[in-house]
Amino acid sequence: MMTSSRKPLDFGSLDDFDTPKSGGIEKEVFAPIAEKKAVDRVSAFPSRERLDDSQLNIKAPEEVARRFRAMAKAERYTHGAFLEILMDAYDGKK
Repeated sequence: MMTSSRKPLDFGSLDDFDTPKSGGIEKEVFAPIAEKKAVDRVSAFPSRERLDDSQLNIKAPEEVARRFRAMAKAERYTHGAFLEILMDAYDGKK
């Protein structure tokens, strides 16, 4: 036979987690929108900046894709940079 050993929660012990009723924290958390925008303009994270990059999906035989990745890795190029080198070389042959 199973006995229940559950105890009720003491919600009074959670008073430590209450937000302060007065003080300067509201001013810090709820700064004016114009002030936040000014700070964002000056301290933008690079990851949030708009990039002119695009993504390309190429369907090719597995061996060709594997060869492309291996060649780019051997020369320490990103796939995009290596594709550009190959296209420049192709344009030079014309």
